[in-house]
Amino acid sequence: MLQSLRKRKTMVLLAACLIVSLMFSAYALAFGRGAKGPDVYAVQGMLKSLGYFQGTITGYYGAATETGVKRFQKAYGLPVTGAVDNQTLQSILWAYGNLKLPKRPTPSPGPAPNPEPTPSPGPAPNPVPTPSPGPAPNPEPTPSPGPAPNPEPTPSPGPAPNPAPSPAPEQSTDERQMIDLVNEARAKAGLRPLAADAELSRTARLKSADMVDNNYFSHQSPTYGSPFDMMKRFGIRYKKAGENIACNRSAEAAHQALMNSSGHRANLLSGQFTHIGIGIVDGGPCGQMYTQHFISK
Repeated sequence: MLQSLRKRKTMVLLAACLIVSLMFSAYALAFGRGAKGPDVYAVQGMLKSLGYFQGTITGYYGAATETGVKRFQKAYGLPVTGAVDNQTLQSILWAYGNLKLPKRPTPSPGPAPNPEPTPSPGPAPNPVPTPSPGPAPNPEPTPSPGPAPNPEPTPSPGPAPNPAPSPAPEQSTDERQMIDLVNEARAKAGLRPLAADAELSRTARLKSADMVDNNYFSHQSPTYGSPFDMMKRFGIRYKKAGENIACNRSAEAAHQALMNSSGHRANLLSGQFTHIGIGIVDGGPCGQMYTQHFISK
């Protein structure tokens, strides 16, 4: 689910992403009231990010979801049916993919280790979780691309105590697999591989666990704030940063969902990023939560 991630005053969801990105097929069958599952969860998450869905993201297609779909269809000049057909789904994915996570330039390094990672909003993350990229950023697994106004950088939350540094855990098999998949895609695009970073892996894992524990799918954490606030809090210095999030059943499926989302794919194939951290935690409505943190040093 982030070179992209737009700061909305309410909440930002991808991961282009996968990411927030997930298991949405480009041509899914239509579904409407009474449907349930990861696809519904993803649509709810993306519509919530876009401001059309006011209910709770549950994965069940009820009256609130139908109302949100109708509002979106009316705003985008689509037939107002209240059901998600292929045309509506592609429009939602496109709109969501345009949500950008602002990237903040890090202030020039000074004697203090604390970076000023509050960059101006740039593209990047929900998403989504997952099966919908991203959302993105993809719970709303598939964060998919979509047009959205450029967000402003989220103000960093009040002073929070710096967490005591603890050794970053070893990468899991799934995390290692996802890094390999990312670097294989970069190699095909003629890009250098991203180096795995232990501190980024730690923050990515904490973000995924936070989404599971607090039952949300968004780049904006109730615990850590924006991805930039979180990196700053953990003493991570960078020139540019981004986040993808996803909700899915496997690392391979989450990676594919993120790659199918333009916003999340832009993070994965950015020539500016040099390091990556992957955090995969069991839980959530899709089975696993995925967070990818990117920085350039």
